Amino acid sequence: MTDRNIIGFDVDRNGNAAIVVAVEHDGSYTVHTSGVCKSLAAELLRGIAARLDAEHGPFLCSPTQEQHDRPREDEPADARGGRLDRARGVYRDPRGDSWDLTLLWGDEFNREWKWHGSTDRLGEPILRADDGEVQPLGVLRTLYGPITPLSGGAA
Repeated sequence: MTDRNIIGFDVDRNGNAAIVVAVEHDGSYTVHTSGVCKSLAAELLRGIAARLDAEHGPFLCSPTQEQHDRPREDEPADARGGRLDRARGVYRDPRGDSWDLTLLWGDEFNREWKWHGSTDRLGEPILRADDGEVQPLGVLRTLYGPITPLSGGAA
């Protein structure tokens, strides 16, 4: 199997087992249990969660990333600085502007763009045009902006 220590596991008939937790930049996650009893996997993950919670203590979380002031308009923003709230469908870009991804967006060429739930490797939402072109939000704004909301609410 592996030389590393394993805390609780189960194996299938071929000796294969895996518990994989894939965590996205926005904090959403998926759990895959290949060859592992789901009840045993749940027990193991609860144990890990309890240990982490105990190590954390009752104090508030400190920011995981350095906090920065909003970059000047003439300087590039750190692409890793955006945050996606998947549940609300809102993306806060590295400059601090919020984008309602539940809306349909139009570019300067009258094309319609919609977010379908995917992000790039840095967590930036990828939008798809009605003609099939796909672009991360920041690239879309640079190439075809300004973009404006076409349906419902305000941007």
